Amino acid sequence: MPVFGTGAQGGEVERVLLAHPGVDRAVVLGEGGSCTAYVVPRRNEAVADDAAELGRQYVAEWQGVYDHVYAQPEPEDPTFDTRGWFSSYTGAELTAEEMGAWVDGTVRRIAGLGARRLLEVGCGTGLLLHRLAGGVERYVASDVSAGALERIRTAFGHRPPSGVELRQAPADDLSFAAPGSVDGFVANSVSQYFPDEEYLDTVVRQAADVVDEGGYLFLGDVRSAAVHRAFAAGLELSRAPERASGEKVQGLVERRCCTGTELLIDPCYFTGLVERLPRVAHVAVLPRRGLRRTEMNRFRYDAVIRLDKLPGEEAAVPDWRPWKQDRWSADDLRRHLTAERPAGVGLLGVPNARVLADHVAAELLARADRPGTVGEVRSAASQAAGEAVEPEEVWALGDDLPYAVRLSWARSLPDGAFDAVLVRRDAPGAVDVRFPDAPAPPRSPVSRPWYGRVENLSPAKLREHVRAGASDVPVPGRFVLLESLPCTSDGEVDRAALGAIQWA
Repeated sequence: MPVFGTGAQGGEVERVLLAHPGVDRAVVLGEGGSCTAYVVPRRNEAVADDAAELGRQYVAEWQGVYDHVYAQPEPEDPTFDTRGWFSSYTGAELTAEEMGAWVDGTVRRIAGLGARRLLEVGCGTGLLLHRLAGGVERYVASDVSAGALERIRTAFGHRPPSGVELRQAPADDLSFAAPGSVDGFVANSVSQYFPDEEYLDTVVRQAADVVDEGGYLFLGDVRSAAVHRAFAAGLELSRAPERASGEKVQGLVERRCCTGTELLIDPCYFTGLVERLPRVAHVAVLPRRGLRRTEMNRFRYDAVIRLDKLPGEEAAVPDWRPWKQDRWSADDLRRHLTAERPAGVGLLGVPNARVLADHVAAELLARADRPGTVGEVRSAASQAAGEAVEPEEVWALGDDLPYAVRLSWARSLPDGAFDAVLVRRDAPGAVDVRFPDAPAPPRSPVSRPWYGRVENLSPAKLREHVRAGASDVPVPGRFVLLESLPCTSDGEVDRAALGAIQWA
């Protein structure tokens, strides 16, 4: 656990940082080699003059990107147009098999929610529409790109079937939908193109207004702020040679965290809606399904927001236990369920085989006494993740055992650990579970992706600045650039909230 104080060494580092002409504020948390420097760059004129305009430009830029993508020649199968979906690791387009698994998993999850009247924003070329519209009475689809909607019309021979309606509009404009006109709202793989939390709030509140009593909001394929540092570390390590410097890779990780171009949302944003929106009855934060490990099922999640009431049975969990108490693998859990036949089991903090090694690597790189080479970081991280559990192996227990299996990322743990519930299924029907969802300290839930692009301050240069100006104290292992520092009600820096920020 970090120490939320600033000793003499931290104070000296802060003094040196504040002497940098590009730094407005600086706080150092922790001790020795594990300390972190949080820095607010001196505001440049673009941010100070009109931050709202920068947010609008951000949305317009993404619209331009996809207008260009959809202007390319049509694919062989117009209902499966996956161009523009690239792997962050290789830079190449994701394969048809990877995208097919992603689409199929998303369709199954949405179809299982049971709506008959759907509204999808950011529909793109209709990857979901073509697979869901036939099973509902009404499907309203909107997108900011006229080119995307034209692709859908072309796929239908320019005559969309009865019940399918197409609208050109940004995600934050649902003025075309009457209150209560749908019972399901879908925004899948769209939130990453929102500029900030204010825009996200607008979308969520408008969506709640147009969804009828007992309906739901589905925000899918959300980029998780909680595990973003793990993602950034794993990505940079995957590109680096074995003998590359650990410090150099950490500089790349910091840069990626500070200058990301897509919105990151901590799950606590969604779980907090229960307190902020009176109609929200339940929020489920679901890890993505799939055995093919891609960044989309390793570092993203789906949020299902139930309005007014739950549609089915709410299962009581008689036995919550920390995973580390028994350290069960999926096979161990199967043996326990088969032999003991408990009414239910709830496991807290199951280490996640998709994320844990990258999280450990991020923690190692963030230390001033980090391993010297990439090879050493990889080896240590892989060894530390030896007992981690593949989420899909836990879900699979429900295929041949009389148990409903539910997994949750509601506690937004930075190592990617998930909570799991297996409750005996004595009758068919929906089973909902209220998972623990309280993150320990308060945290900043949503990034502001346009901000990092307009501030010209490099963490690597800050590290060199501290090394030159405070040669007798340890250089912080990690540098974080923030738009502002969280403060308590009396105006002091909220060090607990600062230390809990995961996305930077």
